[in-house]
Amino acid sequence: MARPKGFKQALPGLKKFLTYTAPYIREKRGVLVMAFICLFGQALLRMIEPWPLKFIIDRLVISDPSSKEHFAPLAHLQPIEYIGYLAVILIMITMLRAVVTYIATISMAIAGNHVIIRLRDKVFTHLQGLSVLYHQKQRSGDLVVRLISDMGMIKETSVTAVVPLMSSGLIFSIILSVMLWLNWQLTLIALIPLPILWLVTISKSKRIHTVARKNRQREGDMAATAAESIGAIKSVQALKIEERFSDIFRQANSKSLKEGVKGKKLVASLQRTVEILVAISTALVLIFGSIEVLNGQLTPGGLIVFVYYLRRVFRPIRDFTKYTARLAKASAAADRVLGVLNAEQHVKERPNALSAPELNASIHFKGTSFSYPENNNPILNDINLTLPAGKTVAVIGPSGSGKSTLASLLLRLYDPSSGSIVINGQDIRDFTLDSYRQQFSVVMQETALFSATIEENIALAKPQASQSEIVAAAKLARIDDFIQSLPKGYQTEVSERGVTLSAGQRQRISIARAALKQAPILILDEPTTGLDPKTEQSISEALVDLAKQKTTLWITHRQHCAQMCDMVISIDNGKIAYPESGEPVAFPSSLFRSEGG
Repeated sequence: MARPKGFKQALPGLKKFLTYTAPYIREKRGVLVMAFICLFGQALLRMIEPWPLKFIIDRLVISDPSSKEHFAPLAHLQPIEYIGYLAVILIMITMLRAVVTYIATISMAIAGNHVIIRLRDKVFTHLQGLSVLYHQKQRSGDLVVRLISDMGMIKETSVTAVVPLMSSGLIFSIILSVMLWLNWQLTLIALIPLPILWLVTISKSKRIHTVARKNRQREGDMAATAAESIGAIKSVQALKIEERFSDIFRQANSKSLKEGVKGKKLVASLQRTVEILVAISTALVLIFGSIEVLNGQLTPGGLIVFVYYLRRVFRPIRDFTKYTARLAKASAAADRVLGVLNAEQHVKERPNALSAPELNASIHFKGTSFSYPENNNPILNDINLTLPAGKTVAVIGPSGSGKSTLASLLLRLYDPSSGSIVINGQDIRDFTLDSYRQQFSVVMQETALFSATIEENIALAKPQASQSEIVAAAKLARIDDFIQSLPKGYQTEVSERGVTLSAGQRQRISIARAALKQAPILILDEPTTGLDPKTEQSISEALVDLAKQKTTLWITHRQHCAQMCDMVISIDNGKIAYPESGEPVAFPSSLFRSEGG
């Protein structure tokens, strides 16, 4: 069936989504060919389905067996036998149609699930590859809704709505041709309301799509609010701000309800309008068709067949109204998914990027500046700095001075706004991201532990590591004794974010992970913040052992941590404040007093 003018505007998200998924759809072309063959077979069976009834009625009205209106192969039979055989044929047609419809539905489900699974993998991989800048602007709960719920909505709609609409479209094309062949005058009379139907359908579909888009956005906001509240439940309860989050969630939920009701009203209004116009068309056919029957131009059975075809011709429009809300939600969901896939990648890999060799040379920041795209105030401004190979350099300075940004630029979580970072005589942007980041071990203030065993959490840095390597790394991090004391040892399950472990234990596991990786460059970003003095001292000693023979950038507020380093620099207001030369120097005892640290 040719799509009506305005269809693209009514469901723009699905059109763009289908264009984007075309490569995955082609992977299942064999299954889809089978589905379309079955859909075509279903359309043909729908076309011949009313004819047994026509022959039965005409036999009851016209008793002459020689009449051309009878079914010739069975015309010689007695009326009861004639009707019996035609009833069996009708049952067989219906059964065969049920079989081909089942095959078409299953085939489309297989293809649809394949496409969605492939695309969901792509979206998740793409999400993980998007820069920190993107994730800082997004709410994690909303992204999860896009990945799970929105993709699920598209998958469900592809089977429960698209397949029936495609089937109806084929039936429309075939049956309209047959109707014109049977009685073109009556067909034109029947199609008088059709232009009005299309206009009404498209007009209201646009409004339904707008409401559905807002509703999906509202659901994403609710998910984000719930994720924020549950993710920080200890702080929420400690600060007694449960009611604040409940109010935010309640308001979003109430707006979602209103938009949902508005969408249902629009759909109900559209369905009633379509039903009325279909009834008008049916009435016109019955009036003019009855006149033809009375004039002997049409048999009663022929009129029944024509009315049946008329109902089937309008089926695509009725189906479209039936599935409009679902299609609109799927279209809005597709827009949101494509919003992720089309998100700008701030940290890009150059077309001819090289695989990074072992980066065991000094690191040079050359006129390096950085500011966020929407903010002209630089976080770092014209940094010229050398981190000597194999040395540990402490970076100190007040909060917000740009210390962590320096580490993020070195890791290529951001790219400089101007200037460059050079290792082994090569701009780090000349390396592939995977091969470059593989050269780093990182221990941060916020330890990333996952819902897995302790062994699996440590081995994330080196999945192929042996048990002895994991134990050696744990010993270096001073965590082996604790792990061995647990009933299940290294097989002990760690809950999400490691909340069942103390801050010191989580940090030691993070250090063990970094030790296992044995990368040539180590970044320590405030790894001892928030720890008690005894734990801090123990972890600092473990970090010193970890940093041996590595080029290390140690961001810290702690004087004793800075004193453990080979060299030190101070950053303030995005610039190197000490030493004046801009190059790291041995730690001077007066530095922290002069810095107020």
